[in-house]
Amino acid sequence: MKYAIKTLLRVSLGCSLTVLVSAQDAQEESIVIDDLSLSELNDQIERVEDEFYRVFNLSIEEEHLKVECADWTPTGTHIAQRACQPYFLSQARNQNLRDWNNQMDVIASPEQMRVRLAAEFEELTAAINSVLEENQYLRELNAILRMLRERSQELE
Repeated sequence: MKYAIKTLLRVSLGCSLTVLVSAQDAQEESIVIDDLSLSELNDQIERVEDEFYRVFNLSIEEEHLKVECADWTPTGTHIAQRACQPYFLSQARNQNLRDWNNQMDVIASPEQMRVRLAAEFEELTAAINSVLEENQYLRELNAILRMLRERSQELE
């Protein structure tokens, strides 16, 4: 099934990403989501995610809400994973680790960090919703990101 949305995006690298409704439009430089392998889907997800957060970060003034994506390798493995997280979460994790090193605290679980930072996460959610409401391009990126992720889940 071809996804029924056609959107042309100018991505930060100057490339085009087009989601097509029909194969007739395939003569343009385009990407048909259903034709992508899992690896290709993950590459596209990363590109669109980077652009989504670039646009979001430029749209807000609050530094602590800006989101950064990076690769990290979990302990006990050599397989890198990608994570996007707001600055306030990075800072809180770093502070928790410093406190643990100084024997002032225990290492908080991800759930404990979410509870501790609930107000900041609510503020981030409100900021993203506000920018989505005001910015058509960000809404288009969000829709494409959702479709790419859904297709990725279908293939896993």
